[in-house]
Amino acid sequence: MEPTVPDVRVRRGRRSDFARVRALLREPGPRRERFDRRTLGSLAGDVYVAEARGGEIVGIVAVAYLRSLAEGRFAAVLDAARVVPESAPLLDRLIAFAEARARRRGCRRLAAWVSPGDAALRAALASRGYRSRDWLVADLGEAG
Repeated sequence: MEPTVPDVRVRRGRRSDFARVRALLREPGPRRERFDRRTLGSLAGDVYVAEARGGEIVGIVAVAYLRSLAEGRFAAVLDAARVVPESAPLLDRLIAFAEARARRRGCRRLAAWVSPGDAALRAALASRGYRSRDWLVADLGEAG
């Protein structure tokens, strides 16, 4: 049986969180303070963190919004969702939070970018009724 979600609060991410958020996402690369600062200040997306009682960041969920000409409204994309240590209940709670935020923004659909190796996120989304749709993706590499 899976343990319950620890005493965690979900709150809007702050600039001071980004070093810990980057560590949680395990994405190598150069420091991107300017990009991170603008990401947190942008109305084009929401970044939320799950903070344990002692102040440790134990999860993140990020949703990007774009104006869709095809749908005539905002479209939402779950850009990142991670929890450490792995906890299906906490991951589910963060996804539910992202869905609620997207609904409040007027979105009728939330799509998710899931890397091929992220079985935990894929399983969490499937358990919430997410299904595969046609998305064509090209890896463009670094800007030249």
